[in-house]
Amino acid sequence: MPPKISVLVPVLNGGEFLSECLESILAQDFPDYELLVSDDGSTDDTGAIIERFATRDSRIRWWRNPVNLGMAANFNRCLQSAQGDYVKYVMHDDKLTVPTALRRMAEMLDQYPSVSLVGSATQLLDAKSSPLGVRNPFLRTGLCPGRQVILKCLTEGGNSIGEPSTVMFRRTQAARGFNQQFHMIIDLEMWIHFLEQGDFAYLAEPLSAFRSHPGQFSETGRRTSRHQLEYPQLLAACLAKPWFGREFPKTALFANIHGMRKWKYPGQAAFASELLKRLDTRWYFLYWLHHKLTRPWKKWVRRTWPICHPPDDGGEVP
Repeated sequence: MPPKISVLVPVLNGGEFLSECLESILAQDFPDYELLVSDDGSTDDTGAIIERFATRDSRIRWWRNPVNLGMAANFNRCLQSAQGDYVKYVMHDDKLTVPTALRRMAEMLDQYPSVSLVGSATQLLDAKSSPLGVRNPFLRTGLCPGRQVILKCLTEGGNSIGEPSTVMFRRTQAARGFNQQFHMIIDLEMWIHFLEQGDFAYLAEPLSAFRSHPGQFSETGRRTSRHQLEYPQLLAACLAKPWFGREFPKTALFANIHGMRKWKYPGQAAFASELLKRLDTRWYFLYWLHHKLTRPWKKWVRRTWPICHPPDDGGEVP
């Protein structure tokens, strides 16, 4: 009988942190899961670590790709092999922070059929597993319409939901796979794909940990500005969708234009000019003035005003 959850660990040269990651998964109090590990051609001791854990637990299946596929393709390689109803990625340098993480996220998907993506707060760690703080972008446990969360992310110009280790989703809604045109924001593009299909559930307790260290993929991308190169591509694809073009407010257009002009990454200036045509220069000036006058208040609202509503008893998003 297929497992309830597929836990997927794509890894490349993850020997330094992989044991801690796998230990956190095997410590879960929800037993009905499979653990798939896809080694994308590691040259360190990753293979030996996986073999050692696989002898301990029959739920672990693993393989080594014959050639290096790259992160996006390895994500999809894991997904194609998954058999569970629900899917939970855990990156090799991250971990689950509490034994109840799988169970609590699965309960949200069980209880709320309209939910396509579950997220949680995140414990931030350094390379030595020392805590750096907690990231809690949605502030309280609750539910939110999926499109509203999409608009929040693209108004703020980033991934408010979190990295792959932070979420769980339904396998049937992931049949398309991750879009391999993207690298740095492949997760945000996929979360948008899910949230066009359903709603978002959020748990305010940090159920996973995201590790910040110099060798991580996202840190390398920041140094090369790849995120800033991909973001206009993603926003342009969203604006081409009729519902998004109708619902994306002028204030959000302003926020994106202003941000791209401020950071001045290659290619963003031209895209900012295209966005300005949608907004009109006069509106831009008015929003710029409003932005300067209300900026402290808006920062306070963002930090203190949740957009998720407490769940009701009917299993529906309020």
